[in-house]
Amino acid sequence: MGEQTPRLGLGTYEAGESWDHTDTVEAVDEHAIVRGPIADRPATGEYDDELFHATDQGITWRWDAASDDWVYFSGQGCAEQPVPGTSHFEAANIVDARTEETPVWNVEAHGIEGDGTTYVGRAVHELLGTVARAGGGIVYFPPGRYLFERTPLIGDDTILLGAGRSTVFEGPRPDGTEGRALLSNRGYDATGYDGASNWGVCNVRIDAPESTGIMPAHAANVRVENIYGDAIYYHHIDIVSSKNVVVDGYWATRGGEGDSNAPIQFDSQQSGTGWNSIWTGSDDELVTDDDTPSRNCTLTNFQIDPANGPEYGIHLHRGPNESITIKDGYIAGCQYTAIRADPSEEVENLTIDDVSCIDNARGITLGHSKRGRRDLTINNTTVRTDDSEVAGGSGLYASGFDGAAISNVTVDGPFTNAIIFDDMVDLKMNTVTATGADDQSFRFRENVDVTLTTARAANCGSTAVYAGPESSVSYGGVTFDDVGQRVEVDAAGELREWATS
Repeated sequence: MGEQTPRLGLGTYEAGESWDHTDTVEAVDEHAIVRGPIADRPATGEYDDELFHATDQGITWRWDAASDDWVYFSGQGCAEQPVPGTSHFEAANIVDARTEETPVWNVEAHGIEGDGTTYVGRAVHELLGTVARAGGGIVYFPPGRYLFERTPLIGDDTILLGAGRSTVFEGPRPDGTEGRALLSNRGYDATGYDGASNWGVCNVRIDAPESTGIMPAHAANVRVENIYGDAIYYHHIDIVSSKNVVVDGYWATRGGEGDSNAPIQFDSQQSGTGWNSIWTGSDDELVTDDDTPSRNCTLTNFQIDPANGPEYGIHLHRGPNESITIKDGYIAGCQYTAIRADPSEEVENLTIDDVSCIDNARGITLGHSKRGRRDLTINNTTVRTDDSEVAGGSGLYASGFDGAAISNVTVDGPFTNAIIFDDMVDLKMNTVTATGADDQSFRFRENVDVTLTTARAANCGSTAVYAGPESSVSYGGVTFDDVGQRVEVDAAGELREWATS
């Protein structure tokens, strides 16, 4: 990690420094929160959003000037004083600092205003340095628009918490520096997964047309929760060479405006990569390019319905990416494809479950790889595009996987081919429907070993099931309805049907 540098006060962590987890804890400014037993809580707060932590309750209360009362803010409570209502933190025990002793830092109490005109990125960065030296905590951003003219860096055991859509983060960038991260973590320049860990960002809106949004980089154990994505330059969330990242609750109304513009990206910083960086306010600092894969990451409970038609909804970029799960979501309006893996990208253990890909040019594109991918699972997923002016290419395309299971999947629309595979070993398909293709319903083009059961091919222009060169297709229980011809087999391919009850 490099030689430890003395930390002498607020904000002495600068971009490019090694992030050393052994830094000495110094005096902590706790102006952001008042502490004591509930009996000592004043009758009124001194200012709107003032916080009082009742040490005998394990609950933090917030003064709400609008209702002229103290209201529950956070904490687990105790047997005698349970938490009133429900907090989303109860189900997300990822930060070991979430105890009754956790400090809560209100940025307003530190002179950080979300007035939409004042640059506060450096002040937020400095405050996060103080929080890190204090052992972490919750940093609360009341409603407002906060302009981050530099990338604030989040440390260990720290949660950035907003008030929902009314807390807006924007990242102004000078000409020529567009796309640098809005938020990232300390240790983005570490190797492996040695950057900041056990941190998160919750309940904020990203409206940052000149920057990329939240970028975990060489990080571990990260939770990004309830994020509203509006204008962005590249991606609202870009996971770079990180592990154990969960994105739970994400709604995108717009995609990016730059060249690579998927709202969500799973990324790996490969050797020689000239992108993925933080902005210090004066310099561009790249993430360390040591080929660390993004591993064990999940996107769940999401809706991507951008008004500006980005190329992709979700992009698996610069592999390797390992153990990626995409589930419980909806993707619409993409000009190329809803979910895409780069050609020849290494992918292992990719799961797509309960996802609807509606009105995109293509649904899922995991193509152009001869070999080297392992373990693909697609369940309970629908790909549907009704408009022939929108649909193009294949609804579902995958190649190069050793071991794949496709079940309870529907592909419907005027795609060139509904479903197409290349270079697949041990492909199992069960309860799959492919309808409406201009050409073929099931196209096993080259070098595919597949078993297809309980399937339906309908309303396709040429062939229901095609077995191409060096492909071996076994099928049974397939229903054919209004197809040009039921089966076609290339001279070098094999196709075998068996009866099913």
